[in-house]
Amino acid sequence: MDALLDRFENIRAEFIDVLDHFPDSKRTERLFNDWNLKEVVAHLAGWDRYFTEIADALEAGEEPPYWKSMTRFNEASVEKRKDEPWDSVFKEFVSSGEAIIHCYKQLPASLQDAKFWKNKSYTPVQMLEINIHHYENDHLAKIKKVLARLE
Repeated sequence: MDALLDRFENIRAEFIDVLDHFPDSKRTERLFNDWNLKEVVAHLAGWDRYFTEIADALEAGEEPPYWKSMTRFNEASVEKRKDEPWDSVFKEFVSSGEAIIHCYKQLPASLQDAKFWKNKSYTPVQMLEINIHHYENDHLAKIKKVLARLE
């Protein structure tokens, strides 16, 4: 788990650095299919909050709610933050990432490979791996590509 958390921290640091270099005037342009940069960041903040909540529920001995539809979860995360200014969404993104890191560092070793749901195979280790992949391959690479084109 420590190696995964280190990797997540490094990818987040790189992600934040790239966001800091993204032109202010382009943050609300639809440059990522149907989303703008603020919506991408809002989407990631929503997942980070959720991953922290389900880990907290696991630690409390509760079965957390399952997201059911990724599309609806993503839409709700973006919709919830649509009227928020960039600075607010960015701060939530930073704090939600810090929260997931803190939460998963504190998670007892006995729960790191425990299933969140009885009928699903997801564990905290798997969720962290999924989140790392999501950051790195689904969003960071695309944001870097757009940023390079804008410079």
